Amino acid sequence: MMTLMMTFSLKVRGLSKAWSAHKILDNISFEQPQGSIWGIAGENGAGKSTLLKILASVLARDSGDVVFETDSFSVSLDDLNSWRQLIAYVPQELALDDRLTVRETLLFWTAARGISASEGKEQIRLAAADPLIADFLEKPIRECSGGMARRVSLIVGLLGDPQLILLDEPFAGADDHSQELMIERLNLLRSGGKTILLAAHEGELLKKLSDQILYLHDAKVRETLLNGE
Repeated sequence: MMTLMMTFSLKVRGLSKAWSAHKILDNISFEQPQGSIWGIAGENGAGKSTLLKILASVLARDSGDVVFETDSFSVSLDDLNSWRQLIAYVPQELALDDRLTVRETLLFWTAARGISASEGKEQIRLAAADPLIADFLEKPIRECSGGMARRVSLIVGLLGDPQLILLDEPFAGADDHSQELMIERLNLLRSGGKTILLAAHEGELLKKLSDQILYLHDAKVRETLLNGE
């Protein structure tokens, strides 16, 4: 019988982080396949945000190795420039300037990420037809609802066509309609081969969306569930 080999894209080995004597993550290891959505669950303080921040290169790890690998390339977290070009990170805290409109926000972030002017214009053109934000492209951020702001944050995170998408509480404060639109987009990204890792408090939603869930407890992965079962 022929055995099919699964190609893993995100490989985490022995990841640890502590604040003084308090361990936040203790020897965390997992391998997430390309084209999948994995959830991270756990109580407040379990290390969900810390794990995402380390993978996003926002926070330094104490030890461990992180590699994103496909059939055609391999990039280590130690190679920061290459790593940051590969990923999208959408933090729990909204990093949006409320003085700007949604369109101006996209223009700002395309420039900040070094996206060319021509490509930036193309991104705006696509945004004008994007169901996530098309209805309020000219609205100032300060006038956007919580759900609208979350949708803008997701679009900003996706600029540049990242391969690994890291989301920390992406649905916080979002209304049901916004959640549905965002879930539809994440499913589309998964079907397009993107690798998505997200933390969320919405337990039932996380189970419905995720192919697999990592449960963090006492600084370790205590349970791994497939397909929300």
